[in-house]
Amino acid sequence: MRPPLARELPDASFILKMSLDKGPGKFISIFFESVDVVILFKDRLMTKFSLVILLSLVLVLSNFSGVISQVDSVETKIQLEASVDRPDLPLNEKLTLTVEASWDGEQGRFKITPITPPECENFEILGSSSVNEAKMVQGKTKSSKTFEFILKPTQTGNGRIGSVLFSYVDNVTGDSSSLSTQPISVKINPAIEKKAPDYKVFLIIAIVLILIYVVYSAKRKTKRIKITDQTAEEVKIAEKTIEEKTLETLSAFSPFISEGKTDEFSSKVYKLITNYLEEKYHIFTTGKTTQDITEALSTLNLREDQVALLKDILSTCDLAKFAKEMVEKEKCEETFSKVKKFLERNMK
Repeated sequence: MRPPLARELPDASFILKMSLDKGPGKFISIFFESVDVVILFKDRLMTKFSLVILLSLVLVLSNFSGVISQVDSVETKIQLEASVDRPDLPLNEKLTLTVEASWDGEQGRFKITPITPPECENFEILGSSSVNEAKMVQGKTKSSKTFEFILKPTQTGNGRIGSVLFSYVDNVTGDSSSLSTQPISVKINPAIEKKAPDYKVFLIIAIVLILIYVVYSAKRKTKRIKITDQTAEEVKIAEKTIEEKTLETLSAFSPFISEGKTDEFSSKVYKLITNYLEEKYHIFTTGKTTQDITEALSTLNLREDQVALLKDILSTCDLAKFAKEMVEKEKCEETFSKVKKFLERNMK
């Protein structure tokens, strides 16, 4: 009588499940722990060929499990959405249809076939555009491709935007697939009359602004002219004439008369009057006699009494300068008065 097996043979479905879940190593371990190999081979008359077949089966199941796992890891789905910017619109405005495809991974994961514009009822497609975008979300790359269509209503009522077919090829698995959006209904209302801008209001505002600018510019110009005139008057007042300057210098010589310094007075008066003539009439007096100076003055537009007065002043100074005569105090006072009279006449 054959001795009983050491352990019961495990269920085949249990072994197969463990091979798929845990891998081939776990399968072999379970199998050989469950049976006595020597007794099994002896009692079942299993040959070496049977063992090879068994091991081959285990390897095939293990590889199949790995392939399934790898395919699951690279499988990525595309989400397709379509929307409009508003559910209803007036006849004289435009509508934007947006179709967005998004997926996990890089932009180059899928090869996307150019989409065909949707068939529309009561709408006319004016134009379209597309844009690609990739961004990082929680450490993962998210990619998308967005299509926009500009639609113009053709009549009032209910408008319908048909499905958009989206076809693509997965560059990793080589699989191709297609998606489509759901049709969208939009209500088209009568046109809204847009009010034209009231140009009269703008014209009135422009005229008022121009008038304000003109008045402001005129006031500013008048103020500038007043300031200029005032400045000119101040300059004129501040700037003394040559006669005024000479008279001030002459007044400084008065103490010489009271102190009896008649010679010094005569010398300074002579120098003062000759410098005045050079600056006023641009005639050269250095080294000239009184006769030479009066002859030169006769060529100018001077009155005869002025020339005679000047000749008398210079002659009196010559007596003290060249003849070394003592000029009386009364004569000096008379000369002082004549010089003052001559300069005051020239100021008129």
